[in-house]
Amino acid sequence: MIKHSGIFSKALSLACCLALALSAVPAARAAEDGPVKSSNKNAQDYSMWASPVTSYLYENPDGGLTRVEYTGGQVVIEDYDSGFRYLSGRTIAPELPVWGGFFAGEDFNFLFFGQTNREESATAEVIRVVKYDKDWNRLGQASLKGANTTVPFDAGSLRCDEYGGYLYIRTSHEMFRSPDGYNHQANLTMAVRQQDMTITDSYFDVMNSSYGYISHSFNQFILVDEDGRVVALDHGDAHPRGVAFSKYYADASTGRFTGSIYSPWCSSASLMDFAGATGANATGASLGGLAETEDCYIMAYNYDQTGSHGERYPYYHWMDKASGKSWSAQLTQTPGSTTPVLAPTGLEGGYMLWNGKSGYAVNDTLYYLPYGADGKPGEIHTAAGSLSDCPPIYYNGRVVWYTTSNSAPVFYQLDSSGVTAIPAGGSAPTFSDVRSSDWFKRDVEKVAAAGVMNGMGEDLFAPYGSLTIAQALKLAYELDSRATGGVLPQTGGAWYAPYYQYCLDRGIISAGQIGGSDFDRAATRFDMVEILDRAIPAGRMAAVVTVTSIPDLAESAPHGGVVYKWYRAGILSGDDAGRFNGSSSITRAEVAAILCRINSL
Repeated sequence: MIKHSGIFSKALSLACCLALALSAVPAARAAEDGPVKSSNKNAQDYSMWASPVTSYLYENPDGGLTRVEYTGGQVVIEDYDSGFRYLSGRTIAPELPVWGGFFAGEDFNFLFFGQTNREESATAEVIRVVKYDKDWNRLGQASLKGANTTVPFDAGSLRCDEYGGYLYIRTSHEMFRSPDGYNHQANLTMAVRQQDMTITDSYFDVMNSSYGYISHSFNQFILVDEDGRVVALDHGDAHPRGVAFSKYYADASTGRFTGSIYSPWCSSASLMDFAGATGANATGASLGGLAETEDCYIMAYNYDQTGSHGERYPYYHWMDKASGKSWSAQLTQTPGSTTPVLAPTGLEGGYMLWNGKSGYAVNDTLYYLPYGADGKPGEIHTAAGSLSDCPPIYYNGRVVWYTTSNSAPVFYQLDSSGVTAIPAGGSAPTFSDVRSSDWFKRDVEKVAAAGVMNGMGEDLFAPYGSLTIAQALKLAYELDSRATGGVLPQTGGAWYAPYYQYCLDRGIISAGQIGGSDFDRAATRFDMVEILDRAIPAGRMAAVVTVTSIPDLAESAPHGGVVYKWYRAGILSGDDAGRFNGSSSITRAEVAAILCRINSL
């Protein structure tokens, strides 16, 4: 079966009817309206070909999160604070009727729109890249015209990366009618200089994988690696029929990826060949991600092993960057996987995630697998949760994404301790042991909504339970990573092992300070301040009150210097008599209150 134009005519007509009038400036929407409802749950999952991503998150200049979603024929933009509380929203009308996607660059934001070109005009605008500043003021555009395109973003997606002031874009398109009478589909690659929005390179023609061309390309991923080379991953059903990997030879800082037509522009390979006839749209597979670590490129996909319509197994694939050697791991012995996604946390590693699936029914069992800098996969873990087409981002030391199901967003957080779901608005999980009359209720809600402290399972927070040394190490990680962007190392062992290693690596604790059975014992108040002190941003520790003495502790005594610093910073005040009681334990409720003072939650 050949993918050609007739398949999408009705859908495209509907898209044109739904498009709003052109607008070059954001249209404000009142903050009290609250988050817009939508439905993106499981939208990353596809059976034959992908579609443009509609949901995104990025960290905004204020340190909070911004949601960008194309829904209801408009681009919704919403700001949230670090506790997932909704702050404000606005909308932007699409400038062309076909949605392409969004990219949050370091300095600018970009929206992608397109329109059909059934007349096969060489001068018709088919893709528009619109540039905005971080306050969403429109700054300019780049227009790709003709480009052998009748339908932009057709039967695929759009993804980007930036390097050296250039924006690199990998997407798909339906092409002008070929001599065999069909409008075939393939990938399309282009580069834009961000400063003046000039298109510096593009490719959309000759069917040759040595030029990075994949036919048909049903999903596209792109990154610029640490060496400044463009790397791409495509879902091919024809040339090749498999997981198509391409690495370009050009220096991405030049704004070009093409070269001489007499030599290859990239190295290319099929990392997993799909069974079935060349060009048969059903491949029994879907691609979910491309990422980079210090040593490897990481890929995620699923495959039914028959190249047709069977239930699929999740696959994790890693390639050594130096040698090009790669390995593929089938992660389960029984089929039933949605399209997986990758959630990189940096060059040190990340996660692969997917949901269970039986036939067309997706369940809410979330599987996640960590990987490290060497690319090797870790153990599979499970949690309750769902995925969407919102690409997970690394934010405040956690992987974060959101889902909607005819609802406002539900945010998910993932780190080595597990997965937490938080409804938009920062609503904390309900704890059965925290009553409305408890003095610490608001503090517990704040730290739980921000993900700084989690519950103890079975809907319990254990407010009167003692903070343990292991929990104090996790809190030190939370405070430090949110201020510095530090990444939790991927280690084996007990749940607290990554937090211990992080604190050791960052100099928050010293070698030999903690060990043996210390991790499970109750932390004293002296333990708490000594562990957390180096994790608190220096600016938060400025003296704001005058403290000359503490009744039960001299400043010159062991621990005295750090305790006095905390008193003077207004974080601690002691009991009714001002005593610190440093050798006694501290409750989790008391710690929640202290964290709120530190972070101003």
